[in-house]
Amino acid sequence: MAGYNGNAPLGANLAYTRFLFLVLADEDEATVSRVRSAGAQVARGFFNDFDADGSRDIQPCETIQFLVTDRELTPGDGIGAARFAIQVSASYRPRLVEFECELKRRLGSSAGIRSIDGAERPPRYSSAEMHAYAYRPAMARTSGRAASNAIILPMSKTADWWQKATLERHGYFYPHHDAATGGQVKGHARAAEAGIPTIFRRLYHNPDGYGRPDEFDFVTYFECADKHLSTFDRIHAALRDAKQNPEWQYVQEGPEWRGRRVFRW
Repeated sequence: MAGYNGNAPLGANLAYTRFLFLVLADEDEATVSRVRSAGAQVARGFFNDFDADGSRDIQPCETIQFLVTDRELTPGDGIGAARFAIQVSASYRPRLVEFECELKRRLGSSAGIRSIDGAERPPRYSSAEMHAYAYRPAMARTSGRAASNAIILPMSKTADWWQKATLERHGYFYPHHDAATGGQVKGHARAAEAGIPTIFRRLYHNPDGYGRPDEFDFVTYFECADKHLSTFDRIHAALRDAKQNPEWQYVQEGPEWRGRRVFRW
């Protein structure tokens, strides 16, 4: 980013992403065929993230990823009712708006779209020690053939969380003495330790800020191989345990969406 001498400020959006969840009007062959055709058309010009492997020196600026749920659909019009999903990313946010408009045009009445925006930012709660512990050994991105599972989990933090000082919030990510219980707790990083080398994780922030009504503060995105799904479930349970991770008492989870990474719908 120009003007930052290579070091973007903590609140700066480095890149943008948009998750689009498609709720089909019908499950018949004609509807599914139209959805697949629309996906193929709008994907032109984007690098397909199914083949992402983290080995490129220069990463593509505009990427697309196709996802299909392998779970039973939830009745209604929320993201749990979406059989198909897309993640599209770009350095220019209006490009994602244009993408969604074009997808809607091609879908017509075949499907409704529920979208969630995100932005990549520098880590907020980090240090040299945390970088060495959690970021340096973190699992690198692999292709959809190797890590076929995708998990999308929107969430927000409570108003009490945002009223805390930055240094106080920072402390929840480390092992620490919990004033409420009088004991030692693992904190976020230790509770999630098993996933560092086995699960690819990316955190997206709300591009417009935190604590906005009817919006999520974050979207947490994960990829893993089939053999590590149980690891993810164990980590998720550990993070939800306020005795191990007191931060969770300030978390408001959104609906979770799980699916498979595919080259095309």
